[in-house]
Amino acid sequence: MDIYVRPPEPLSDNGDMVLNWQKWRKDFMIFMKASNSINKERDYQAYLLRTYIGKIGQDVIEKIVSNHLKERDDMNILLAKLDKYFLPPKNEVIERYNFFKSRKNSDVSIENYIVYLKNKATTCNFGNMTDSIIRDKLIIEFDDKQMRQKLFNVKNLNLSEFISIFNEHKSAMQKKKQDTNQNRKQIDGNNIKNDNVSAKNVTHSDKETNNSNGKGKRVRRQNKKNYSKCNQRHPMQTCPASGFKCEEPYKYNHYTNCCPVQPTDTEKMEHPTAPPLSDIDHMLYPNLDHVKTSQETLKGMVMDGK
Repeated sequence: MDIYVRPPEPLSDNGDMVLNWQKWRKDFMIFMKASNSINKERDYQAYLLRTYIGKIGQDVIEKIVSNHLKERDDMNILLAKLDKYFLPPKNEVIERYNFFKSRKNSDVSIENYIVYLKNKATTCNFGNMTDSIIRDKLIIEFDDKQMRQKLFNVKNLNLSEFISIFNEHKSAMQKKKQDTNQNRKQIDGNNIKNDNVSAKNVTHSDKETNNSNGKGKRVRRQNKKNYSKCNQRHPMQTCPASGFKCEEPYKYNHYTNCCPVQPTDTEKMEHPTAPPLSDIDHMLYPNLDHVKTSQETLKGMVMDGK
């Protein structure tokens, strides 16, 4: 009893005809073997081919065997002529260049990418080295030192092992990235929290606070502005101008540039003169007594001369 096997869909002209023909040819040969039609007469095999290939394929067959009608009854001849029609001669150099230039898109799985490379390799004449060449291309293409070292540690690495290592490494890298992002968010959150606490502390310290004697008196924060006597900031009762004598007479405990008594323009232009010796306290400046005595003697001599 024959088992029913579903035949392939008619050949489509939607998209790349080379790929369409390769796929249809492969599906047709699977059907022929599964239905045991591969062992039937050649004319019957050719009949099945002409039937299931559909309108697109039938038009091509009429074109390529119009002068040799007997060829239409031989499946192998039809397949060879259809291959020649849909698969024009390829330039091996160009085909291999396009193969090695291929790059995996981020949204394509490694499994589908390898299938794509195998299809590209069919026109490169790699022969029985196809899988090993694809493997080597993948190792060079994915420039990841950690993954590459894992691949190098496997003896006689095949494509199945490559897929397994690639997917495991990709999952590990994604988890590491997620953990890093989570830690970064946690650190940023802590920094924001600390900044808020610091801002509250600064605001609190700027306010008036109770002093330590517990009497409820309120003191203002020190060092908030420059003191008028020295134009500097410092704790209370530690003014560097304390005891300093201003250039203005009898002015103490402030710098000259901070003196509350500002000289007039006329006073600013006058040159300073030494005070009379009679006004000098000999207790403060005893070394000037002989100068004072000399001036008095000279004054007496002048008066006597008059």
